[in-house]
Amino acid sequence: MRIDRLALLALEVVADAVARAALGEVERTWGHRLALEYLVKIGAAERWQAAAFWEELAWECHPRDYEHGAVYMQTTRLTSALNAWSYNLGREPPDPVEMAHRVRRLALAEGTQQNPCMCNRYRPGERATIREFFGAKLFREVNDGPAIVHPKDPGWVVRLVDGEPVLDQMTWGFPVTLRGKRGQPLKPKPVNNARFDKLGGYWKHWAQSPANRCIIPAAAYAEAVGETGHMTTTWLSVKGEPLFAWAGLWRESDEWGACYTGVMTDNAPALADIHDRSPVIIDRADWSAWLTAPLGQLARFDRPYPADRIAVQHTQIPWKYSGAETTNNN
Repeated sequence: MRIDRLALLALEVVADAVARAALGEVERTWGHRLALEYLVKIGAAERWQAAAFWEELAWECHPRDYEHGAVYMQTTRLTSALNAWSYNLGREPPDPVEMAHRVRRLALAEGTQQNPCMCNRYRPGERATIREFFGAKLFREVNDGPAIVHPKDPGWVVRLVDGEPVLDQMTWGFPVTLRGKRGQPLKPKPVNNARFDKLGGYWKHWAQSPANRCIIPAAAYAEAVGETGHMTTTWLSVKGEPLFAWAGLWRESDEWGACYTGVMTDNAPALADIHDRSPVIIDRADWSAWLTAPLGQLARFDRPYPADRIAVQHTQIPWKYSGAETTNNN
């Protein structure tokens, strides 16, 4: 199919809309409508596809929604449409890395200094320390797993079995299976964060069941800080404690077996320069409540953890090195 300047412009407008959707709500414009109409006119898009894209843009969300699966799937559906229309015009779709850079540039231009996707690595601590700290017995014998856990890596969780805390190992992230441009199933993607204020909605199926709640043992979690292309790793932990309890959900999946996701809430204002969200950290006296109480009684955990109890360790380790302190950074 022959592509002209207007077609290229239409694809660029659509790509911009996709990037803005990754940051939050999109204000639909006549430019979006004209771009979609032109793609339909030249045969790159079906009318129903353009209509679905237009409606998808109207979905109400917020930048902090990014860590829950609904927004992940929304932006993926928009991206799939953009990729299909690019292929139909004989062009390669936008490179995912470049799209990520585009999102980041928009975030910076609009005054959002944080990386839209947060908390995707943490240190679980040593197995023996975890067992002692939580008083948990080992559920089954497995390897220790990585020292720094990333989405789709194995990590430790503490959950109740017959009323007793056990230490189990699962995959970090609930799998979301998407489809390619020809309808073929793609490899599942891990959704590793869940917004607390969505526990009664998107995550309710698991959050309302105490049996599907868990605690994620963590020694520290990481955030990316700095300008795009020069972001460094900052580690956050609880002062005076070898570990802390991060509220989590878990379930069995066909794709990866047992898997878990971490629950997020607002960050303390004093730490907002690092990120406006943080893990839900539960003090020792409240571990049992998180694991056993009805969902309606958990609202008290949806609050910023006190900044004066958080230790912040800024490093010069580039974020792209996955937090590995032994990496040669030269």
